Amino acid sequence: MILNARLQTEQSAPDAQPILLIHGLFGSLDNLGVLARGVRDARPTLQVDVRNHGLSPRSEEMHYAALAQDMVDTLDAHHIERADVIGHSMGGKIAMALSAVAPERIGKIVLIDIAPVDYQTRRHDEIFGAIRAVSAAGVTRRSAAADVMCVNT
Repeated sequence: MILNARLQTEQSAPDAQPILLIHGLFGSLDNLGVLARGVRDARPTLQVDVRNHGLSPRSEEMHYAALAQDMVDTLDAHHIERADVIGHSMGGKIAMALSAVAPERIGKIVLIDIAPVDYQTRRHDEIFGAIRAVSAAGVTRRSAAADVMCVNT
């Protein structure tokens, strides 16, 4: 799956290895914008919206092997053969999966705010429940969404 992405190459050296920036759960490509702005003068940056996030396509399939393949597909779409990867939280786990799926496509990996464990506690179930309740209610105002969430939490 080719993801929504923002490629910035304006001031970077033409032969500099790009940096792929992968956000965390519930994020978007803008979450790592401060990093992109900090390095874009020296290196091309590719910020992505992970599937089911931001403006990227939606899919029922949501596991790390598929998310890693999305990164490969998106790199291909932007004609990037190899990149250094920065992943935050879930994005870090995607980066690790990418290193297993396509190690030849990665230079260096930087993992930010990640625990290298399989989480046994389902910490986001209440959040997912609130999102489903708001969607099912068909609300059109933020205040109405807040009311639905208060009733369902």
